[in-house]
Amino acid sequence: MNVFESCPIIYSILIILSISATALWLYSIFTLRIEELMPSEFTNTLRAYLSERHYEEALDYCHRENNFASQIIASGLSSRNHGSQVIMEAIQAEGRRLGNALWQRIALLNDIAVIAPMLGLLGTVLGLFFAFYDISSTAENITSIFDGLGIAVGTTVLGLIVAIMAMVFYTTLKYRVVMVLNTVENESLSIVSLIENDNNGNR
Repeated sequence: MNVFESCPIIYSILIILSISATALWLYSIFTLRIEELMPSEFTNTLRAYLSERHYEEALDYCHRENNFASQIIASGLSSRNHGSQVIMEAIQAEGRRLGNALWQRIALLNDIAVIAPMLGLLGTVLGLFFAFYDISSTAENITSIFDGLGIAVGTTVLGLIVAIMAMVFYTTLKYRVVMVLNTVENESLSIVSLIENDNNGNR
Protein backbone atom coordinates (compact mmCIF):
# COMPACT_ATOMS: atom_id res chain seq x y z
CA MET A 1 0.00 0.00 0.00
CA ASN A 2 2.87 2.37 0.72
CA VAL A 3 4.25 1.74 -2.74
CA PHE A 4 0.85 2.27 -4.41
CA GLU A 5 0.09 5.40 -2.39
CA SER A 6 3.40 6.94 -3.42
CA CYS A 7 2.04 7.44 -6.97
CA PRO A 8 -1.54 6.13 -7.17
CA ILE A 9 -2.45 7.67 -10.53
CA ILE A 10 0.52 6.17 -12.42
CA TYR A 11 0.09 2.78 -10.76
CA SER A 12 -3.64 2.76 -11.53
CA ILE A 13 -3.01 3.57 -15.20
CA LEU A 14 -0.35 0.85 -15.47
CA ILE A 15 -2.67 -1.72 -13.88
CA ILE A 16 -5.46 -0.74 -16.29
CA LEU A 17 -3.05 -1.07 -19.23
CA SER A 18 -1.96 -4.54 -18.09
CA ILE A 19 -5.58 -5.70 -17.73
CA SER A 20 -6.47 -4.23 -21.14
CA ALA A 21 -3.48 -5.92 -22.81
CA THR A 22 -4.39 -9.29 -21.29
CA ALA A 23 -8.06 -8.96 -22.26
CA LEU A 24 -7.18 -7.96 -25.83
CA TRP A 25 -4.74 -10.84 -26.15
CA LEU A 26 -7.25 -13.40 -24.89
CA TYR A 27 -10.00 -12.04 -27.14
CA SER A 28 -7.71 -12.17 -30.18
CA ILE A 29 -6.52 -15.68 -29.35
CA PHE A 30 -10.10 -16.96 -29.42
CA THR A 31 -11.24 -14.97 -32.48
CA LEU A 32 -8.17 -15.09 -34.76
CA ARG A 33 -8.78 -18.68 -35.82
CA ILE A 34 -9.36 -20.12 -39.26
CA GLU A 35 -12.58 -21.75 -38.11
CA GLU A 36 -13.87 -18.37 -36.92
CA LEU A 37 -12.80 -16.36 -39.97
CA MET A 38 -13.50 -19.06 -42.57
CA PRO A 39 -15.78 -21.83 -41.26
CA SER A 40 -15.41 -25.15 -43.04
CA GLU A 41 -19.18 -25.44 -43.46
CA PHE A 42 -19.18 -22.10 -45.27
CA THR A 43 -16.42 -23.09 -47.69
CA ASN A 44 -17.99 -26.47 -48.47
CA THR A 45 -21.38 -24.93 -49.19
CA LEU A 46 -19.81 -22.20 -51.31
CA ARG A 47 -17.81 -24.70 -53.35
CA ALA A 48 -21.01 -26.63 -54.01
CA TYR A 49 -22.71 -23.47 -55.31
CA LEU A 50 -19.78 -22.56 -57.55
CA SER A 51 -19.31 -26.07 -58.92
CA GLU A 52 -22.92 -25.94 -60.09
CA ARG A 53 -22.43 -22.42 -61.46
CA HIS A 54 -24.98 -20.90 -59.13
CA TYR A 55 -23.09 -17.63 -58.83
CA GLU A 56 -25.96 -15.45 -57.67
CA GLU A 57 -26.87 -17.94 -54.96
CA ALA A 58 -23.23 -18.07 -53.90
CA LEU A 59 -23.08 -14.26 -53.69
CA ASP A 60 -26.28 -14.13 -51.64
CA TYR A 61 -24.89 -16.83 -49.36
CA CYS A 62 -21.74 -14.77 -48.78
CA HIS A 63 -23.82 -11.73 -47.86
CA ARG A 64 -25.91 -13.79 -45.43
CA GLU A 65 -22.94 -15.35 -43.70
CA ASN A 66 -21.03 -12.07 -43.42
CA ASN A 67 -17.82 -13.51 -41.98
CA PHE A 68 -14.26 -12.47 -42.75
CA ALA A 69 -13.80 -14.82 -45.72
CA SER A 70 -17.28 -14.26 -47.12
CA GLN A 71 -16.61 -10.56 -47.56
CA ILE A 72 -13.42 -11.28 -49.48
CA ILE A 73 -15.03 -13.89 -51.71
CA ALA A 74 -18.11 -11.72 -52.27
CA SER A 75 -15.89 -9.00 -53.73
CA GLY A 76 -14.54 -11.53 -56.24
CA LEU A 77 -17.97 -12.85 -57.09
CA SER A 78 -19.25 -9.32 -57.68
CA SER A 79 -16.47 -8.81 -60.24
CA ARG A 80 -16.83 -12.15 -62.02
CA ASN A 81 -18.07 -10.57 -65.28
CA HIS A 82 -14.90 -8.46 -65.65
CA GLY A 83 -12.36 -11.23 -66.07
CA SER A 84 -10.00 -13.19 -63.88
CA GLN A 85 -7.52 -10.34 -63.40
CA VAL A 86 -10.19 -8.05 -61.98
CA ILE A 87 -11.42 -10.86 -59.72
CA MET A 88 -7.92 -11.38 -58.31
CA GLU A 89 -7.41 -7.65 -57.75
CA ALA A 90 -10.80 -7.32 -56.03
CA ILE A 91 -10.02 -10.20 -53.66
CA GLN A 92 -6.58 -8.87 -52.80
CA ALA A 93 -7.87 -5.34 -52.24
CA GLU A 94 -10.67 -6.54 -49.96
CA GLY A 95 -8.25 -8.80 -48.12
CA ARG A 96 -5.92 -5.88 -47.45
CA ARG A 97 -8.81 -3.72 -46.24
CA LEU A 98 -10.09 -6.34 -43.81
CA GLY A 99 -6.56 -7.30 -42.80
CA ASN A 100 -5.84 -3.71 -41.78
CA ALA A 101 -8.59 -3.95 -39.17
CA LEU A 102 -6.87 -6.98 -37.63
CA TRP A 103 -3.48 -5.24 -37.65
CA GLN A 104 -4.96 -2.15 -36.02
CA ARG A 105 -6.44 -4.28 -33.26
CA ILE A 106 -3.17 -5.91 -32.28
CA ALA A 107 -1.28 -2.63 -32.80
CA LEU A 108 -2.90 -1.50 -29.54
CA LEU A 109 -0.64 -3.98 -27.76
CA ASN A 110 2.40 -2.39 -29.38
CA ASP A 111 1.16 1.04 -28.24
CA ILE A 112 0.81 -0.25 -24.68
CA ALA A 113 4.37 -1.62 -24.86
CA VAL A 114 5.60 1.87 -25.79
CA ILE A 115 3.48 3.87 -23.34
CA ALA A 116 3.92 1.70 -20.22
CA PRO A 117 7.67 2.26 -19.63
CA MET A 118 7.27 5.98 -20.32
CA LEU A 119 4.55 6.20 -17.65
CA GLY A 120 6.73 4.21 -15.28
CA LEU A 121 9.64 6.57 -15.86
CA LEU A 122 7.36 9.56 -15.34
CA GLY A 123 6.29 8.17 -11.96
CA THR A 124 9.91 7.70 -10.95
CA VAL A 125 10.90 11.20 -12.04
CA LEU A 126 7.97 12.68 -10.13
CA GLY A 127 9.03 10.69 -7.06
CA LEU A 128 12.56 12.02 -7.35
CA PHE A 129 11.30 15.55 -7.80
CA PHE A 130 9.18 15.49 -4.64
CA ALA A 131 11.92 13.68 -2.71
CA PHE A 132 14.47 16.42 -3.37
CA TYR A 133 12.02 19.32 -3.41
CA ASP A 134 12.21 20.01 0.32
CA ILE A 135 15.62 18.60 1.24
CA SER A 136 17.63 19.50 4.34
CA SER A 137 20.93 18.18 5.62
CA THR A 138 19.60 16.28 8.64
CA ALA A 139 20.27 12.57 8.80
CA GLU A 140 16.60 11.71 9.27
CA ASN A 141 15.59 13.58 6.11
CA ILE A 142 18.34 11.95 4.08
CA THR A 143 17.18 8.52 5.25
CA SER A 144 13.58 9.31 4.33
CA ILE A 145 14.73 10.50 0.92
CA PHE A 146 16.38 7.14 0.18
CA ASP A 147 13.26 5.35 1.36
CA GLY A 148 11.21 7.52 -0.99
CA LEU A 149 13.56 6.79 -3.89
CA GLY A 150 13.11 3.06 -3.39
CA ILE A 151 9.35 3.47 -3.57
CA ALA A 152 9.51 5.81 -6.58
CA VAL A 153 11.51 3.30 -8.66
CA GLY A 154 8.58 0.89 -8.40
CA THR A 155 6.65 2.66 -11.17
CA THR A 156 9.50 2.08 -13.61
CA VAL A 157 9.67 -1.59 -12.63
CA LEU A 158 5.92 -2.05 -13.13
CA GLY A 159 6.03 -0.09 -16.40
CA LEU A 160 8.75 -2.38 -17.76
CA ILE A 161 6.83 -5.49 -16.68
CA VAL A 162 3.68 -4.28 -18.46
CA ALA A 163 5.70 -3.33 -21.56
CA ILE A 164 7.41 -6.72 -21.77
CA MET A 165 4.10 -8.52 -21.30
CA ALA A 166 2.40 -6.44 -24.01
CA MET A 167 5.30 -6.98 -26.42
CA VAL A 168 5.16 -10.75 -25.93
CA PHE A 169 1.41 -10.67 -26.57
CA TYR A 170 1.93 -8.55 -29.70
CA THR A 171 4.61 -10.86 -31.09
CA THR A 172 2.48 -13.98 -30.69
CA LEU A 173 -0.57 -12.33 -32.26
CA LYS A 174 1.46 -10.90 -35.13
CA TYR A 175 2.53 -14.39 -36.13
CA ARG A 176 -1.06 -15.61 -35.90
CA VAL A 177 -2.44 -12.74 -38.00
CA VAL A 178 0.10 -13.39 -40.77
CA MET A 179 -0.71 -17.11 -40.78
CA VAL A 180 -4.47 -16.58 -40.75
CA LEU A 181 -4.46 -13.92 -43.48
CA ASN A 182 -2.29 -16.06 -45.76
CA THR A 183 -4.53 -19.08 -45.25
CA VAL A 184 -7.74 -17.14 -45.86
CA GLU A 185 -6.39 -15.43 -48.96
CA ASN A 186 -5.09 -18.67 -50.47
CA GLU A 187 -8.35 -20.47 -49.76
CA SER A 188 -10.37 -17.58 -51.19
CA LEU A 189 -8.31 -17.60 -54.39
CA SER A 190 -8.76 -21.35 -54.61
CA ILE A 191 -12.53 -21.04 -54.32
CA VAL A 192 -12.83 -18.17 -56.75
CA SER A 193 -10.61 -20.02 -59.23
CA LEU A 194 -13.71 -22.13 -59.92
CA ILE A 195 -15.22 -19.01 -61.51
CA GLU A 196 -12.04 -18.32 -63.43
CA ASN A 197 -11.95 -21.88 -64.83
CA ASP A 198 -15.59 -21.61 -65.83
CA ASN A 199 -14.99 -18.28 -67.55
CA ASN A 200 -12.03 -19.73 -69.45
CA GLY A 201 -14.13 -22.70 -70.52
CA ASN A 202 -16.85 -20.48 -71.89
CA ARG A 203 -14.51 -18.47 -74.12
